[in-house]
Amino acid sequence: MKRSIAALAIALLVSAAAYSQVSLEGFQSAFDSFTGDMAGSLAVNSTIGSNWSDAYVGKFPHFGVGATVGAAFMNADGATSLFSAMGAELPSVLDKLGVPIPAALATLKIGIPFLPIDVGLKGGYIPPSVGKELESSTGVSAGYTNVGIQVRYALVKQNILLPNVSIGASYNYQKGSIKAPSGIGSQSFDVTTDQGTRTITASDPQLALGWTSNTVDFTAQVSKQLLFIVPYAGAGFTVGKSNVTGGVSSTMSTSYVGGISALNQWLSENDGPELTDQGFTYSAAATDPVFRLYGGLSLRIIVLDIDTQVMYVPATKALGLSATARVQI
Repeated sequence: MKRSIAALAIALLVSAAAYSQVSLEGFQSAFDSFTGDMAGSLAVNSTIGSNWSDAYVGKFPHFGVGATVGAAFMNADGATSLFSAMGAELPSVLDKLGVPIPAALATLKIGIPFLPIDVGLKGGYIPPSVGKELESSTGVSAGYTNVGIQVRYALVKQNILLPNVSIGASYNYQKGSIKAPSGIGSQSFDVTTDQGTRTITASDPQLALGWTSNTVDFTAQVSKQLLFIVPYAGAGFTVGKSNVTGGVSSTMSTSYVGGISALNQWLSENDGPELTDQGFTYSAAATDPVFRLYGGLSLRIIVLDIDTQVMYVPATKALGLSATARVQI
């Protein structure tokens, strides 16, 4: 998880050393596109860990517990625009799959007595000690919380001929943040104002990203155990809201007459970013419902399951991947 978060931040900043004089308007437009794409992908990312290979784990005392890692890949177009605004190119490793938004969490599912229902819980968290270790080893500071609860109802129970078929609903909450150094001493941004073209200078700039996601997800899934493997497929429909706030964290100065506070006032009246002497930020939100297809395969060795899953969003062609190791009885 630590390496995944570091990779996300470093990928976003790898072109920072190539900065020259940058247009704030161009940077804002590109960043709006990037954060908008990211906000949309968070809806998919929030569902990671909820859906296991078995569409239904069975009545109590059947249960399972494990750990999941994965990522939803936001469309590369927004990231490409952001890198172009910096005068650089998106790293080729991200060009095909897109920019990963990582997830790592523990998961639990347990059957309910007397009813064809199972309940699932999941949770992920970066403790402060781990965050400090990440920052000392990579220069990247990060925070991460991911929790969710799911209820599934078995429409059909597996037998020799029939598969498991279930429908489910879950609530998912996710919060994260990344701050990473650019590796350059300062960066200047040109901005067109009522005083003409003025410059904003950021000293030792860092890229800062923060996000939250509150979603409700509805699923329909089919699975069938065949000896030691369990293939499965399903569809999900996610509704809710995701927010992304990001920008540059730095000691700021400007050539605008009146200083930072006066320029911030002008920007606030002209759809600009929020500017302080500690940096500037933009915000984007996504509320559009997201439909996805998912499927995968698990390998079952007695009570140990190794579960791999692929998610696909037809509307955006975005992908998600996850892997789960669990004990299931």
